[in-house]
Amino acid sequence: MTRNTLNQVFSTYEVLKDSIKVTRRSINKYVGILHTNTIFVGEKNEKMIEKISFVEAELDDIMILSLFASFERELRVSIQNIIDSNIRRTNPVIAKFIVLTSESIERWIMKDIIDAFDGIVDESTRGRVKQIYDYRNWVAHGKNPDKLPPIRTDPKTVFMVLCDFATQASKVL
Repeated sequence: MTRNTLNQVFSTYEVLKDSIKVTRRSINKYVGILHTNTIFVGEKNEKMIEKISFVEAELDDIMILSLFASFERELRVSIQNIIDSNIRRTNPVIAKFIVLTSESIERWIMKDIIDAFDGIVDESTRGRVKQIYDYRNWVAHGKNPDKLPPIRTDPKTVFMVLCDFATQASKVL
């Protein structure tokens, strides 16, 4: 399992965050020419800053969703590769089990996959990844105010925790 995909997603996040900073500065200094052909044309500064703040919060949640989705994809692919490379196809029954595994890995429960790394990835990291997974699910399913996630987090923390998990898991993947 590599961290390349996580690095790419996080780099995208950093560019977008910096773009928001530049936009906020252009609003605060009222460099109106920069707002031509944008949604900010004709808006008051306060309204533009309000929109930017809302979008910035949404960006954080979307990037957490993207980081976890990329992590999950990499993890499932790595597990499938390990299974494929470590099972000898010596008889038809084993070959069928390999096919079943390949077909069902997408339905495996993510928390069970995380827990399967017991003894490889430390308990604290596994617990944090599961909390991030809960937060990701909360975002992905509409941020139900009646079912808040156990933690609130940010993309940088998510990136660091998922990279830590990937580093530890790479011992077996």
